[in-house]
Amino acid sequence: MSARLLATLPLLLATLLFATGGAPFFWPLGLAVVAVAAVVLPWRSSLTTFGALLWMIAGAAVPILWVRTTTTEPGLGLSAALLCASIAVVRLFFKDALFGRNFDRALVLVICIAEGIGVKSAAYPYLTVLVALSLLVDAAGGAAALRASARTPRAAASVVLLSVLFATFSLVLLPVLDRATNQQFQAFFARKMRRTGFTPHVRLDQSGFITTNEDIVLRLHGPGADYLRGAVFDSFDGAYWTASKRSPPASSGAAATGPRTDVEAAEPSRWLFSPRASRIVSDTAWEVDALGSFRPRDPRGVGQWTFEPVPEAPDPPTPADLSVPAGLVPKLEALALSWTSGAVGDRARANALIRHLQTDFVYSLARPAVPHGQLELLDFLFVHREGHCEFFASAFIVLARVLGIPARLVAGFRVVERNGFGGYAVVRAKHAHAWAEAYVTGDITRGGQFEVFDATPAGVESLTETRSRTASAFFDYVRTSAAGLYDRAVAAPERTIPVLGAIAVGAFIVRTLRSRRRKANGPAEVFDAPPPAFVKFEARLAELGFVRERAETLESLAERLSRAEREAHAQALRSYARARYGKGAVSERELAALLDVGGTGVGSGARESARRLGSRDV
Repeated sequence: MSARLLATLPLLLATLLFATGGAPFFWPLGLAVVAVAAVVLPWRSSLTTFGALLWMIAGAAVPILWVRTTTTEPGLGLSAALLCASIAVVRLFFKDALFGRNFDRALVLVICIAEGIGVKSAAYPYLTVLVALSLLVDAAGGAAALRASARTPRAAASVVLLSVLFATFSLVLLPVLDRATNQQFQAFFARKMRRTGFTPHVRLDQSGFITTNEDIVLRLHGPGADYLRGAVFDSFDGAYWTASKRSPPASSGAAATGPRTDVEAAEPSRWLFSPRASRIVSDTAWEVDALGSFRPRDPRGVGQWTFEPVPEAPDPPTPADLSVPAGLVPKLEALALSWTSGAVGDRARANALIRHLQTDFVYSLARPAVPHGQLELLDFLFVHREGHCEFFASAFIVLARVLGIPARLVAGFRVVERNGFGGYAVVRAKHAHAWAEAYVTGDITRGGQFEVFDATPAGVESLTETRSRTASAFFDYVRTSAAGLYDRAVAAPERTIPVLGAIAVGAFIVRTLRSRRRKANGPAEVFDAPPPAFVKFEARLAELGFVRERAETLESLAERLSRAEREAHAQALRSYARARYGKGAVSERELAALLDVGGTGVGSGARESARRLGSRDV
């Protein structure tokens, strides 16, 4: 039972990850109960290859059916971990598990890695160390390895060191696990520190340092897109941006002008990010506000949607797009006129504002505290001249409005990174951005549209285009590929089940053909070769006329020798049998001494060895 417990321990520890990773309570509880039952129950089933595959498929079907029927939407990490855990638990009841014990260890490793995707538990790194330690003990021989480690401190230290190295590799080098654990340490040590990311509220009265957040937020499969709009604001009071109340625009029934782009959110999103002049396609009901922001009606958010380009619908500006706090106009009008001196037309003046902001100001995530009573925007324009994208966008919009150019602020994401292995776009939290949309036709009675104007200086590291082929990109590509296969398998069981059945039948056919080939070639002889001294002893007996039959035991041969009055040889053979196949280890030299028989009796070496070894229990 102790050996079964040590073999099951890695899986029991892995089930703890479900409890710490936010899985429904009945999953870790059920898996632990079944695993403990496999330890307590003494019997094991010996199955054929086909039978073992059928039971494994049955175990895998349980989490698949749960995913299809549950009202929640479990992530890929939880789904994959449950799938592997169910298979591993079923395999505990096999006498000779298919693919061997290394397959069980591989399942435990997959569980750990899958649970590392998005896990939000500070216990995760410690559990991975325990799992690594239990796997090493199991692979080294279980209880025997523990006893050997207890006798040899160096071996115990080696096991602990290897466990720590394994856990370090898992926690640092595998990016998905690194992000999952680092989130907890950042939340613990830097709880008051703001991090880059999308927020539907834009305010300029917050000073301090903003840390860069590397978490992946969106993945885009399809044609390239740059500015993904989230929230749009048109009202500014000097510190806060809000959206004014107005009637939503009429929906456009125009046909799409380009191919679709599929968006996958790492976590359910309450905003449907998409470029300007696009239409949302989603299974989840959504709504659009007056400024063109799309939001799902489900308060829990949505994980996937699609957008496609369409002809832009009329979107004339309103008085809110020209509103500037009265206290700012006198101070900003002179600055706006000096920056746009000599520029003709709204587009030229808007570009002049952009040029001054990008060349005379510095991008920084650290904003110094502003003296009480002074507006942050004025401090940005006239004192420190450094800030993040929200300050650059706000400064451009207010200066443009002073000049009579309608403008709005948009908060969303820039799409600047592509996965070098999968070719899809990756949007991280650090790619959150704020920019302006300005109406620059100059004559709004002729119609026109708002256009993107980004005042943030070029060269900002988080907004620089990259094509990543790092280890992080590779593991993310593997994850998305596995997610696609898993989603297709769950969505189309009528196709998945025949494929799994075909695999099982194919494995059964291969196993049958291999068994027939083994029978045709005859049984393989696997035996423990006797020591050279016994081979010489048999040769001497053959010279005396006593040839051992192929299936004859040593006891039977000794009886024949006794009946033929060869008691010395019989006694030597019995002593050899007790020493060779009894308890404890015996050297070849001692065995040779037991078989040192002359023509008339037992030699002195044989007498001494028989005295010491002959009474040993078999």
